[in-house]
Amino acid sequence: MTHRFMSTLNAVVLAAFGVMFLALPEFSLELFGVETYTATIFVARFFGAALALTGMVLWMAKDLGDARAAKTLTIMLLAGSVIGFILTLVGMVGVDVIRANGWILLVIHIIFALGYGYMLSGVTIVTKTQQQRQY
Repeated sequence: MTHRFMSTLNAVVLAAFGVMFLALPEFSLELFGVETYTATIFVARFFGAALALTGMVLWMAKDLGDARAAKTLTIMLLAGSVIGFILTLVGMVGVDVIRANGWILLVIHIIFALGYGYMLSGVTIVTKTQQQRQY
C-alpha cells in the first residue's frame, strides 16, 4: 500500500461525496436520514464544497516526492479518519442525527484509518519479484 494509492482512493471518495452533497443536498441528507430544512440543505452544500476541495487537494498531493511531507499528510489523514469515525458514531448513537446508512460512513473511516495506520507502522510487503530484483 503506497501513499499514492491511499491518496488517490481518498481523493476519489471525498470528491464523490463532495459532488453529491454539493449538487444533490436533499438526496444526500435523506440518504443518511437527516432532516432536510433550508438551513441543513445550505450547510450540506458548504460541506460538499469542502469535501470536493479536500479531494482535489489530495489528488494534487498524491505525487509528493518529499518523504517528510508525505508522512505528515498521512498523519493528518489518519487523525481526520479517526475523528470522522468518532463524530459519525456520536451522530448515530449519541445525538441521533444520522439515522440511516451511517454504517457506510463508519466503514469508510475505518478503512482509511487502518490504511493510514498501516502506512505509518512502517511495515512493507515485498513480493517475490521484488526480492529477486534485489539480488
